[in-house]
Order: sequence, then structure tokens, then C-alpha cells
Amino acid sequence: MTTAARGATFDEQPPLVVTNMYPTATEPYRNGFVHRRVVEYARQGLRCDVYVVRPDESLESSEYEYEGVRVTVGNADDFDRAVSQMSRRVYLVHFANPEMIRPVQKHAPQAPVVVWIHGFEAEAWHRRWFGFVDSSRSIRAALERRTEYFERQNRFLAWLISTDELTVDTVYVSDWFKRNIVEPDLKVSSRHPHIIPNFVDTELFAYREKEPGARTRILSLRPFASPKYANDLTVAAILELSGRPSFDELEFTVIGDGALFDRVTRPLQDLPNVTLRRELLEQSEIPALHATAGVFLAPTRFDSQGVSMSEAMSSGLVPVSTAIAAIPEFVEAGVTGLLAPPEDAVALADHVERLHESPELFARLSQAASAGITQLAGYDATVAREIHLVRARMEGSGGE
Repeated sequence: MTTAARGATFDEQPPLVVTNMYPTATEPYRNGFVHRRVVEYARQGLRCDVYVVRPDESLESSEYEYEGVRVTVGNADDFDRAVSQMSRRVYLVHFANPEMIRPVQKHAPQAPVVVWIHGFEAEAWHRRWFGFVDSSRSIRAALERRTEYFERQNRFLAWLISTDELTVDTVYVSDWFKRNIVEPDLKVSSRHPHIIPNFVDTELFAYREKEPGARTRILSLRPFASPKYANDLTVAAILELSGRPSFDELEFTVIGDGALFDRVTRPLQDLPNVTLRRELLEQSEIPALHATAGVFLAPTRFDSQGVSMSEAMSSGLVPVSTAIAAIPEFVEAGVTGLLAPPEDAVALADHVERLHESPELFARLSQAASAGITQLAGYDATVAREIHLVRARMEGSGGE
């Protein structure tokens, strides 16, 4: 990064993307899904600048460029000063908090704001119960965050999605997330809601017909940072299969990183047909990995979409996941994938075995998975609609 003067201004017209983090050359995973949007917007002639608002009051404002995108990093005071000196026709906000919105309300109340609701920033404190039930210490920490963060943030989000003090469009990545989590938790209805999933790049994750033997190669590519991703159920399903006659004909590859990786995967270390790789992959590396597998094993406890699963589906992998949260919105059970009941590792194993026993079922689901996710989360269903919404707000019309 190169240091920039506090209060540095941008060009007058490009939309400004405001977020809590953004990729850098050394940390390419920071809100990569936000960056992918920005890149796709630019490809279609809608260039954006990015401002990363960080909570550190001592942070020195700085600028850098990442894959052609101009990024400024500053604290809340820096951002407030910048907004007071710039003229933007629209602000595009990811993981909204008061420090991102109040400066716009104060200095540019006429500017439309498009807010993407992704997850934790709009949930009640108890939604991620699986992350703090393992000890009294974690429960105490969660209760402290209930008052220190969640209650304040929920009040703010309730105001933001329903206010008439600003023109605010709210984008949800799934209808389930809007109807069952955000609006019930915030106890208000969105004034201008839109359902637009996260973009799945169907050119990068291109469908190629799977040969029958691919059904014996099962891939798990998941973070190990939280029990949310249910990697323990993946392990339990593999152990269940290890006692069945067909197990020696299957190959498993488990890839991911995070504090839970070693502990969760330890029971698999001595199984010869299970490969464990503790690492993070560049997005560009994933298609080659998809090409070697046929089944994507991805149970979950809480997902507002399931982006890695959606990308695997685009490549033609058959998803084996959980019938919980938003997953059934993206996987039609028995049509584009197979879903197990929550917390049911035996059912997950049954589905893997079912695919092994039926190459016809595998071939049908593989093709349908790719076609289905293209319709739900391909370019036309996501980026094209977001660009239409942003341009409509820039031109002063109502969008969708």
C-alpha cells in the first residue's frame, strides 16, 4: 500500500463500493465475492472505486490498486471526511454498519444507497448457536457480544432497510434469508427489497460432462473456521462409509483451512483413500480440482446461499448437502442434487453410496446441477440484474 493524504478525493462519477475489507496481493480472500462483482461491473462498462472502512482509529489512510480496481482504506473519520468532499451518484455497501452509512446520511442524503445483506451483520445474536455451545466461556463471550454488537447493529439495520430518510435498496442473496432471518430478527420489512444471489462465474466454472467413474471421487472444499460449515458431519459420513463394502472403491479429497482443521479431520488420517490438504486455494485453481471429482460433499448448519457449492454445481459436480437454511433454494432434492436431514451423517453417507450405485442417477443430477445453478446464479440472474439496479438508481429511476 502507498500512503495517501487524509480526505483524498475520487473522480466524481463512478459508484463507490463501501465495504469492511477487500482483497490485497497478500490476502486475496478478503471479501473476494465483492471483488468479483466489481470486476464484472467493469467488464460491462460500470467502473467502481472501493473504500474500505476499518474500525481502527489510529489507522493511516492509504490507497492501493488490486487487479485494476482503485481501493482506499481508512477509518470512520477518514471516510466521513472523504464523503464530505466527493460527489457520488450511488453508494454500494457490503456488510453495512453505522460508520459506513451515517456519513452518507449527513453529507449526501440525496444519493441512493444499495445495501447487500450477506449474513452476520443482520442476524440476531443466537442464530449461530453452534459456534458457542461447546463451553461456558464461549457462551459468556456470545452474551457479551449480544449487547456490545448485535443489539446495536440490529437496531441500525432495522432503521436502514425501512427508512425513508435515504433511498435504500436492499439486496438479499436468497429469499429464505430475507423471509426467515433478516426481517423476523429486525422486526421490520424492507422498503425496497431485491433477491439477487451471489454471482457464480459459469465461464470459469464451466460444465463438462462427467464420465461415470467421477461418481467415485468425492470432494470437500470448505473453510474450517466455524462449526457452521459442518465439516464434522463430512468426517462422520466418511467414517460411516468406511464400514460399508463399497468404501474401497471411493476416493475422498478434503481441502480447507482454519483453526478446526486438524482436530476435525484427525479421525480420517489413517484412511488410505482419503486425502487431507490443509490449504487455501486461489479461485483460479478450483476449476482443475472440480474436473477431477464428481461429487461435492458439503453439509452445513447455516448458509444464506452456499457459494462454493454453487460453483461446484456449475462445474457439474453433484452436491450432497443438508436440507437446511437456504440450501433447498439452490438445490432441488432429487433433481439437481441430494439433501440429507440436518445433523444426519448417515443420510449423507447413504446419498454418496446411492450415487456410487447408480451411474444413471449421477449423470442426470450432474447435468441438471449445472443447468439449475446457471439459471439461479449465473450472470443473467445476478450481475446483469445488479448492474441494471445500480444504473437505474444513478439515473434516478426505480430499478427492478
